[in-house]
Amino acid sequence: MCGISVERNERPRSTLTADGQKVSRAERRAITDWSSGAQKEAVPALDDIAAVLTRTALRCGQLDQQIYRHPLRDVILFRSRLEAARNCAAVDGFLVDTWHLAAVLEGLRPRIRGQDVFERGTEIDAARVAFTQYQWLARPTGLQKKAITQARAVSKPLTQSLGPFLGSALAFRQWIEAGESRAPFRGALMEVWREDGVLRTPLPLTGAAAFRSGTSWDVRTWVPCWLQALEDEADAIRIMTRTLEASWRAARLQAGGQRRTSRARAAIDVIAAHPVISATTLATRLSMSIKAACQLLERFLKKGLIVEVTHRSARRLFALQDMAPLRETVQPRAQVVPGRKRGRPPASAAEDDMNVADTESVQDFSPLERWTPDYSELEVAMAAIDRLMEKTYL
Repeated sequence: MCGISVERNERPRSTLTADGQKVSRAERRAITDWSSGAQKEAVPALDDIAAVLTRTALRCGQLDQQIYRHPLRDVILFRSRLEAARNCAAVDGFLVDTWHLAAVLEGLRPRIRGQDVFERGTEIDAARVAFTQYQWLARPTGLQKKAITQARAVSKPLTQSLGPFLGSALAFRQWIEAGESRAPFRGALMEVWREDGVLRTPLPLTGAAAFRSGTSWDVRTWVPCWLQALEDEADAIRIMTRTLEASWRAARLQAGGQRRTSRARAAIDVIAAHPVISATTLATRLSMSIKAACQLLERFLKKGLIVEVTHRSARRLFALQDMAPLRETVQPRAQVVPGRKRGRPPASAAEDDMNVADTESVQDFSPLERWTPDYSELEVAMAAIDRLMEKTYL
């Protein structure tokens, strides 16, 4: 009579989970008892994580919307994975420079810093660990894919019941407490969020800062810390994206002033879309000759729009000015001896050069004759002073 149907009155009440999914009270009771009755306290209260969970979801959604169809998408993901791999290695105690890792990934020879063999070996080990972390995030091997699949299977029940972010946090804890390593689950996070429809771009968000020493492992403390780490990583990627956009637009403006049929701006777009690029790749992308591509690259080098990162005359690689630190990290090629032809010298010539060098080194470092001072004049002067003093006393 009041306009309210019986079906509406008999409809079961519903509530919202932490990630905004609508479930009934019975389902929420099952969510709370997801593992056993003894682990009810393992799910943090919504009041403790509501604010940070909302901010993290918004930041990740905004970043995904910004990068999904961005012209510099590949470069942004490359730089983001570099930083994520560096952070994951740093949490495990291996400090490596981002550009050192970039040089290793691009097949370049980086400078090995260190005063002794121990320090240089430590840097090589750190680069190896960071390279492995990058593999988990970008190009996993066959064995790594199997481990990632297992991590996805563990996280699926929790993400379906508690939502993608909160469920991933609790599944991450469950994975670690089972004695597994962190790397497989980090690689599985991107796939889990893409399957759930939260993100369309494979953003390398790992929450590595939540695993630093001194961080409490209590669920009410660690889960908000992990979500906050995801938010901070998303903000860092947004700032980096703005920096790359500014560099790209500045290069396009400075490359202007050409003829209407010039491909200078198109070349800048192609260079900006790749971390590093060669003249052959640029010629293929623009459907032009390699000679014309080399001329464009040389013109950009003179204007200071790009930088050459390989220190060599053949098979050179180029990038925008944002990749200039990579050039400083790459070890320059050894100087060519004047008069020597190209290629490796024969064994006999190398032995002759070594013998000549050894002879010169021996001659250069031969000991000098020992200098013997002459004190005769000093003795004469001292004797004269003694005679003068004797006359004075007399």
